[in-house]
Amino acid sequence: MIYFVYKVIMNFHLAIHNIGFVLSAIATLGALVFVTLNNPQAKGHTPMAFLFLSVLIFIVSHIIGVNIADPEISRKVFMLNLVVFFMGILSVHTILSVLGKVGKRKFILASFYVLGIGLCIFFIKNPELLFLDSVSKMYFLNYYEPGTLSWIRIFFLLGLCLPYLIYEIFLSYREADTNNSKIQLKFLAGSFVATYIVGHIPNFLVYDIKIDPLWGMAFMIVFAIVFAYASIKYELMNIKVIAKQAFFYAITVGTIGGTIVLFEYLNRVIALNYPLFPVWVLPALSIFLVMVITLVVWEKIREVDLLRYEFITTVTHKFRTPLTQIKWATDTLEKNRLHLQDSDQIGYIKSANSKLIELTNLLVSISEVESNVYEYHIEKTNLKKLAEEALAFVETSIVAKKITIKNDFTVDTFANCDAARIKFVIQTFIENAVSYTPTGGVVNISLYEKGTRVFLTVKDSGIGITKNELPLIFSKFYRGNTARTTDTEGMGIGLFISKEIITRHKGKTWVESDGLSKGSTFGFSLPIAE
Repeated sequence: MIYFVYKVIMNFHLAIHNIGFVLSAIATLGALVFVTLNNPQAKGHTPMAFLFLSVLIFIVSHIIGVNIADPEISRKVFMLNLVVFFMGILSVHTILSVLGKVGKRKFILASFYVLGIGLCIFFIKNPELLFLDSVSKMYFLNYYEPGTLSWIRIFFLLGLCLPYLIYEIFLSYREADTNNSKIQLKFLAGSFVATYIVGHIPNFLVYDIKIDPLWGMAFMIVFAIVFAYASIKYELMNIKVIAKQAFFYAITVGTIGGTIVLFEYLNRVIALNYPLFPVWVLPALSIFLVMVITLVVWEKIREVDLLRYEFITTVTHKFRTPLTQIKWATDTLEKNRLHLQDSDQIGYIKSANSKLIELTNLLVSISEVESNVYEYHIEKTNLKKLAEEALAFVETSIVAKKITIKNDFTVDTFANCDAARIKFVIQTFIENAVSYTPTGGVVNISLYEKGTRVFLTVKDSGIGITKNELPLIFSKFYRGNTARTTDTEGMGIGLFISKEIITRHKGKTWVESDGLSKGSTFGFSLPIAE
């Protein structure tokens, strides 16, 4: 009878373990599909897709290996753990790609590939040095039995790859130009550190340290949650808004499922070992957590609906205003064809038409930047000249509001770029500064070189931006509360397109502000033309 109860308990533990790792495999597969389908040309997406594929192979081989009764066959399945070397290599490759350092670190990256592939070949020829025939441990039919050199796979990941990742991120953190860039790098480092640490929990039992490997199944969920949060809030990578929302919902569902499994597992373990502990506590906590997560998802869905409604309402209103002006002007012309004010009415028509053309071009630009339809014409361009042309374009508004312009771009500086698109970005920054600066205010425009990059900043003395709004300022159709009341004609499109343009040029955009009524600074950087 005791043996029967023991077997039931062991089988239950194994079942929970299998469910947990299956959920982790599903989360990995979802991340793989997400990264593969969402703008695969973006930097870091290709090595990250292969990274998720290698993680998926590792998880599947683990699930199969621990459930095979034959020790020798189990060991052969566990040999697929050689993929951990590629997990380390691809982690390095992903980070270098995201940081834009692949070209500068070609030798180091090649060294990781050579070392990792060399170790794989060595262990394929000498499998007994990696793993011996599997043995029964804890509640597993068979589990890893380390060979004399099995420690190398752990050292390769924790002793080589992870420290190097942190080192590169630290260097980029020191070179970061803005607080937002530093936040991105913090989340990038945090996600990989948390994943590596949690993911190595199953290795304790390999060396007969009896820590339940089930806790290691959370490594993919840990990575996915941190990565998703950073991507959604701080634009960690170039991820489309709709894809972000879909990824958020997928991770939420996976988190709910994994949480329920873990709470059920804990409840059973506590019930078996602590009979006096109230059995309703953990289920109640599980229900509460599911309710909280459900409310969060509901709020996100409402935000999507509100965004869609606001977009339709705004576009309809913006088009209706200039169309109405055209109608009034043409009606007047029909009644007073010979009147001396005909030229003024024609001026209204031209102005209204210009607004319609501008709005239409902006809407078309959104499709272009998201679908890669627009072909960029890259050539060596004088950014000083572009800045002067952009400034001249808004001269009328500057004079009307008596804005003082202080510019600092006396030196010619060049970048390889699409002149028309970069001019649009500069013009957008200056127009926004003028629009949101009170009459008689000051706008400072700076163009300078630093290291291998050229920087352009536009600093105003206007309405400023709150701390909560800063991470959202480059989002599509987003406008802060103060901005909406200050300039009713804005649509929240220009900054979104500007960020996409600069990203396509392998540059960076940022915004800084000390708060409301304290002005703001918008800027971008591009590689200097050689």
